[in-house]
Amino acid sequence: MSRKIAAIRHGVKHGDIVTYIDNHHLPDTNPFILWDHYLSTNRAHSELDFHGHSGIDAISYPVVGSINNFDSITGKSQIKSGDLQLTTCGHGMAHKSQMKHHHGTAEAFQMWTASPPNQQGEMITPSSTQINSEHLPLIEDIHATTKVLIGSYEGTDSPVQHSCNIIYLDIIVSSYGCWTFSPPETHLAGFIYVRSGQAYVTNNQLNPNQMGIFEHSTQPIKVLTTNYSARFFIALGQPLSQPFITQGGSVHTSDENLTQALNNIKLCINTLKQEQ
Repeated sequence: MSRKIAAIRHGVKHGDIVTYIDNHHLPDTNPFILWDHYLSTNRAHSELDFHGHSGIDAISYPVVGSINNFDSITGKSQIKSGDLQLTTCGHGMAHKSQMKHHHGTAEAFQMWTASPPNQQGEMITPSSTQINSEHLPLIEDIHATTKVLIGSYEGTDSPVQHSCNIIYLDIIVSSYGCWTFSPPETHLAGFIYVRSGQAYVTNNQLNPNQMGIFEHSTQPIKVLTTNYSARFFIALGQPLSQPFITQGGSVHTSDENLTQALNNIKLCINTLKQEQ
């Protein structure tokens, strides 16, 4: 037996971004609260003006082009193609970002998870970690290459330390190949997202830019390909046992924490505007 697909999502497009998971999908996707696929081929650099987040861990992963970031934690930084940035937003941070094209194309993926409650997670001091691509492990076998972005795969750990118990993998499988994984029994929630090619999960065919939401299960995961190779992402996590109060880019367990964080975000935005 292998884990089944409970739903297939095609996403909601707004500009160059297609959103597959958003706040209103809670609690089904807990601990995952956002998954965005950004793709631009119009050569115009896309910029998000100052805005804030709190109570979440945000994972930025550009695969074509780079992201220029200016935030209240580290100042100015650049995330290059294949690198990964994890931002623990805690009690409130602010930033603005710009996608830079490479030969006319820019593509990136954004994932948010809820943070654990109170001072250990949602109200912790914000921090940011960036890992270069060459430091993210690659596991190769006969049919597949698996890049370990977060968590552990086949005994190999990512250097990224995440506040939630999650696994995040970037996988390429050759044609007529098979990829299997038996995650920890705690990782009940998760999804597969196909970037290219075709993938088959328990008789469900997934095409490019489709997401399959896994049923909550302890079963292993098996992905097959036929005459097309495939590149896809797998994300699995242990659901958090806590309430979720959401507003924009903030997720908290109480109105008090949310109010405090929103006030902190306003202060951060004002400070950044003065510094730019």
